[in-house]
Amino acid sequence: MDTTASKLLLVEMDPVKREQLLAFCRSENDAPLAVEVCTRPQEAINRLANGNFSACLIPNDLSLLRDVRRVANDTLCLLVSDARAPEHDSMAIHDGADDILLRSELTSNRLRRALEHAGFRRQSGGKLAQQAKQDPLTGLGNRAMLEEELDRLLLRSKRSHTAFALLYIDLDYFKQINDSFGHGLGDLLLAVIANRLRRSMRDLDMITRIGGDEFVALLTDLHDPNDAALIASKIIHTLSEPITLNGHHLLISASVGIATHPQHGSSASELLNNADQALYRAKAGGRNGYSFYSPEEDAQTQHNLDIEQGLRHGLLEGQFRLHFQPIVDTRNGDTHAWEALLRWQHPTLGLLTPDAFLKLAEHSGLILPMGHWVIGKALEAVMKWRNAGVDCRLSINLSDRELKQPRFADQLRQLLVKNNVPANVIQLELREDALLKHASQAEKLCKSLASLGVDIWLDHFGEEYGAMSYLARLPITGIKLDARKMVDDDDYATYLRNLINLSHGMNKQITANYVENAQTAEQLSSWGGDFLQGYWIGRPRPLEDVMGQPLTLSNT
Repeated sequence: MDTTASKLLLVEMDPVKREQLLAFCRSENDAPLAVEVCTRPQEAINRLANGNFSACLIPNDLSLLRDVRRVANDTLCLLVSDARAPEHDSMAIHDGADDILLRSELTSNRLRRALEHAGFRRQSGGKLAQQAKQDPLTGLGNRAMLEEELDRLLLRSKRSHTAFALLYIDLDYFKQINDSFGHGLGDLLLAVIANRLRRSMRDLDMITRIGGDEFVALLTDLHDPNDAALIASKIIHTLSEPITLNGHHLLISASVGIATHPQHGSSASELLNNADQALYRAKAGGRNGYSFYSPEEDAQTQHNLDIEQGLRHGLLEGQFRLHFQPIVDTRNGDTHAWEALLRWQHPTLGLLTPDAFLKLAEHSGLILPMGHWVIGKALEAVMKWRNAGVDCRLSINLSDRELKQPRFADQLRQLLVKNNVPANVIQLELREDALLKHASQAEKLCKSLASLGVDIWLDHFGEEYGAMSYLARLPITGIKLDARKMVDDDDYATYLRNLINLSHGMNKQITANYVENAQTAEQLSSWGGDFLQGYWIGRPRPLEDVMGQPLTLSNT
């Protein structure tokens, strides 16, 4: 360390001790050090956070030392102790002191030698210290560097009232790329993403990788929150440009959550948490976009996070239930099938229907294990009522995620064999909008299931355009119509009647769902509806209630 070029901050409250230390710094035998004096600890912390000091000389106070290290980690820090205390000195070195000087043995020469030696040690250890704060894959800063810089900015903002923003960046569907092409290509992709993020940032900003495919950007000296939105948009646009790696053409998108200081938090943990919640909302809103943290929406976001976490716990703890709703034959009133409907027996919220949690299950990826559980439990129920001598079909809903699983038909075949259930008593319901969204996967799956002997039904039919052609060419047994609006809407009632006629012309069967009264049931039956379902027909009920009554029921 070149002591002649150093600027040193001397922190001492006692005027006698302060004058003694100043004398050592201004010794006539050596070139005087450039010294600034501070008498209050908090003032010292503020000046170190905002100043350009090479070193500081402070009392042997561990609390003050930790605060100094939090705001000025690159500044040499020498402690002056009034007595020998090896255990205390070891703690001080552990907490970041560069040296501890005994006041009774201190001279101008020893002070300067201590500064020089501390500087040499810092230079030799600087590379290792830098590596400890660097992500080895991308060369970006890591979480340790992020937290250090956040603490520095927070202290600086208390003095100068400057604003800054934190951008939480997450790649959309990165896990699928890793699973499809391997972690080697995934690592290459992260390195490319890191370079693109560097290009998107201003020189004064910092970008860090804090784990997996998660990055955090710090935008300093922010004059307008809209500037954060502009940079977030630039990041999203830059990352969306196609990438070619090892002959694979990849399309990437990213979601960004934004939290600004001081509006959205006064501590590092609060800002990170709020930016993470904003990111969650950006992903829930369709991904490939950004969202600011919103205190007004925080309660709903937290509720969603709690529900998502509760879903994982509920699966492990056996909180899910199946209820069964009858589908009756309009010709004789007998129960043609039972539809398996998922329920969640939440420990505090009570019995929840899928409307309360299905979208969150889709978002979190839990829909696949939940769907597997539903099919397994539903087939166990079929086995029970078949062992009781009842010949009745089972209807199960199929999610978008299950539709896209290439081995779904094989997995279903294995479950059918395990439960000794014939394939021809199972009918799977596929939503019309899912068929249109994933047409190629749906076509393959319909053909695989048909060859297995399982019937396919299109649920919520007639709500989208373009499904009629698939109805004609795919092995689909029938359609389900939503009868709720026909009571108050004559045009809709006419539309349903035409759909029934068209579908019958293609030799498809028709189930009318959401039948709530006798008049609707009678009208749909007269138009040629084959089956009816709804609260007027029968409410969903647990298997034990179903098994306690005849399974071929008239209208209830």
